[in-house]
Amino acid sequence: MALSISGDVILDVYTFILALMLLLFQDTDRKSKSNIAFIKLVSILALLVGVSILGDIAANLPPQFFFINKFSIYFIFALDPLGFLFALSYIDSYIVDGCDRKRLYFIWALRIYSVINFILVSYSLIAGNKWFYYFDGMVYQRGQYYFVRAMLHVLLCFTVVLYMLLFRKNINQSYRVPITLFPLIVALGGFLQAAVININLEYAATVIACLMLLICVQKKDVNIDYLTGVVNRRGIDIALRRAIYDCKGKEFAAIMIDVDYFKKINDKYGHKAGDEVLENIASVLRDSFDDEDVVGRFGGDEFCIITQIIDENSLQQKIRRIKKAVSEIDWSNKGEMDLSISTGVAVYDFNSGMKVKDFMEYIDRKMYKEKIQHHLSDRRHYVG
Repeated sequence: MALSISGDVILDVYTFILALMLLLFQDTDRKSKSNIAFIKLVSILALLVGVSILGDIAANLPPQFFFINKFSIYFIFALDPLGFLFALSYIDSYIVDGCDRKRLYFIWALRIYSVINFILVSYSLIAGNKWFYYFDGMVYQRGQYYFVRAMLHVLLCFTVVLYMLLFRKNINQSYRVPITLFPLIVALGGFLQAAVININLEYAATVIACLMLLICVQKKDVNIDYLTGVVNRRGIDIALRRAIYDCKGKEFAAIMIDVDYFKKINDKYGHKAGDEVLENIASVLRDSFDDEDVVGRFGGDEFCIITQIIDENSLQQKIRRIKKAVSEIDWSNKGEMDLSISTGVAVYDFNSGMKVKDFMEYIDRKMYKEKIQHHLSDRRHYVG
């Protein structure tokens, strides 16, 4: 007897293959919080779709294999809320600061829902009360509370959207649109699945949304510093290389910034305070420059800005305003220790023939000259 393959199985197979491809093209060696969250999200999705495929195939096999279909349905009903939890965790990985307690309310709400859902689905199976699904012979049927659970899932999608909207100002601006669309696409798929029997449109929609994230966020995220939300060392190198290449027709300047006494901040107040300082300084720098300028974290407590401002007086005015803004940062240990920065700035001279590394070392030396002057009064605090 020929094996009958329905359209929903074919859709699941394509969804499963695409999910595997998303994992294949993901940088598994990169251990950022967002990367780990993305891998967890796509992995649970691939697992759920894979189990669904096995169940659909088993439904077309001889009766002795039908237990596989039953297990598949149970597995999906019991664990699919984890997709929402991992989706929220993924979005949370792009929140760079603030509102920790309010964010935890959302995360714990989804955790609790996932546990309650697992308990109720398991109890329904054991008790045979047909709450969410049941089998009439070998035919799958929706239970009396199926649509209630389906609508709760749609509500969960919009809860994720609400979470994103509440904390959107704490997400890097270039990521806001795709991260906003992500739960909306999943919610649309969940709504359509509730209206169409036995077709996993929610999974297909989630994979499509994850593909959008891979293209619009994950690949771009390779060049973003997780803690501060500005570009990382790799992003700085790329931007500087491009700026030098274009320098014949468009001059530019670079500013190197180092946080004074940063080692003392970490040693005395802890690394959480140090992270807070870096996040706040990054925020000051983002607000101080235009979109066409590049603000990046060079490494540790060093920042680098590539700017189109080339007038010496304008650059010095900009640096003075930044230093003033940094000194006014309201952080947890303000008053016990004031913040200050050392800077080095230079306009790139195309005729110098300096490469990226040479130019970075040049402005780095200028920055350390100022840093040494800042520390002459107390060499015990000097950070070399």
